[in-house]
Amino acid sequence: MNILVCDSGDSKLIFGANTKSQECPTKLRVFDMQFDSFQHASRWLDLSTFGPKPAQAEALNNKYAKAWFDEQIALPISSHVSQCEKQFIAQGFGKKPSRSTRIRAWLDIALYGEDQLRQRVGYALSQIFVASDQDATLINQSTAVANYNDLLCQHAFGNYRELLKAVSLSPVMGQYLTMVGNKKGDSATGRRPDENYAREILQLFSIGLYQRELDGSYVLDGSGSPMPCYDEKDIQELARVMTGWNFSDSEFISPMISHENDHDRGEKFILGHLFPKNISAVKEMDMVMDILLHHPSTAPNICRNIIQRLVTSNPSSDYVRRVSETFVDNGAGEAGDLKAVIWAVLTDDEVYTAPSQSMSKVREPWLTLIAVYRALNAQPGGGSEVVETDLVYLKTCNQYPLGSPSVFNFYLPDYAPKGVVSNNNLVAPELQIIDWAHIINVHNFIYGILRLNLQDVKKPSNKQLYINVEIFKSLIVEKDIDGFLQETSLRFFNGNMPEPLKHVIREQYNGMNLDPGKWVQRLLFLALSSPYFHVQENRA
Repeated sequence: MNILVCDSGDSKLIFGANTKSQECPTKLRVFDMQFDSFQHASRWLDLSTFGPKPAQAEALNNKYAKAWFDEQIALPISSHVSQCEKQFIAQGFGKKPSRSTRIRAWLDIALYGEDQLRQRVGYALSQIFVASDQDATLINQSTAVANYNDLLCQHAFGNYRELLKAVSLSPVMGQYLTMVGNKKGDSATGRRPDENYAREILQLFSIGLYQRELDGSYVLDGSGSPMPCYDEKDIQELARVMTGWNFSDSEFISPMISHENDHDRGEKFILGHLFPKNISAVKEMDMVMDILLHHPSTAPNICRNIIQRLVTSNPSSDYVRRVSETFVDNGAGEAGDLKAVIWAVLTDDEVYTAPSQSMSKVREPWLTLIAVYRALNAQPGGGSEVVETDLVYLKTCNQYPLGSPSVFNFYLPDYAPKGVVSNNNLVAPELQIIDWAHIINVHNFIYGILRLNLQDVKKPSNKQLYINVEIFKSLIVEKDIDGFLQETSLRFFNGNMPEPLKHVIREQYNGMNLDPGKWVQRLLFLALSSPYFHVQENRA
């Protein structure tokens, strides 16, 4: 059920589901959403967090999404830098936090942090505004990379313009895309400004390669080809704008500062806009931010990317258009309001009503493991206050946070594997990093998560994460396979486990006397290795 909430100063007026928008007395109109079933609430949590924990969906049932949404945004922001320091102290050795330290800190927050919505959106943004510790320098700057993660989370519900500016002046980004120390051209030596960041801020962080309509479709020329958003001259001119910026500290923490002597102060012409001569690096940076915020292709390009990272790989044109319209104007005349954009992404009617073919996405391998641990309420052993395993991240998932092999992320947004996906004009980006080796590794890892020694309620080893499967074991003891299926459905399938999977699990369970823990391992593994679990889809 959707209702209309009209924000009118200090009070809110609530209207029925059939209220017409013009009846709202203010410009700001928010369609609230009531969770009318466990399935609805669980799907919301599956998309807006790192996975629902036991009893969380039940607690949301019959409540309104806006209250939860606002509460999440108001929570203190979990600090990856602070958690890195806690992990480093717990580790008890080394000169400074390592990459593994940072990954364990990330797991602490993903598994146990309260600000789940912010952290989940921050992770999505990290795959759009990509910086990676695969860089030869950043691999040894884990605290700085954690700080970049914090930067994305801090701006997750602010304005896109401010996020883009913070990203542009981040020393981590400056190092990764070689903008730091970028100097104006010198005809005597043949030096030219570095074009790396100028190219990627256009292609990946704002307007994209080709002009888009608000619904995400390409603007076509007379021959039916997509029309470019920019040309090489725009990149060359923008590279001149991006001169004069350098580190402000040796730890890659504070924003870069301008060295005006290194900045090109000549006249420039970018994306149809004139930049007069004798303008400072700071002022020109602000001018670029304004241009990119209001460029007609920025809203659909960024919004489509956010939708793909959070909800579905194949959003409809109407879905993209509605979210893009919110980006252009949040209802109060503000462009780039990311809080309004994320709300629009998560509450769109299609998310809960569209057929699965257009409302689904493959789970990223890394997020699959996090969802399993959260659903089983996993805890560190030995009384440890921090996670002391990094999930063997370098070989298990083909990915880890802020560790993509290039600025193009782990996979391309329009990747379509040959076969049923491409034949139906669909895309499945995450499948670009999923091969048979990955399938074997991840499934073996899931089987290992469920092994008997990790069901030990005493939790003796601080190097392990221990799952809580006592309710599953008790159902097996009672030979209640229907109850087992129901609990599995609630934990991992938003209460909508497909009937074919239920049939397979029933077939495999014959009621024979076997250690309950072994049955739990076998039967849950069947559920969690199935394609039904590895694809998030609307099954309502």
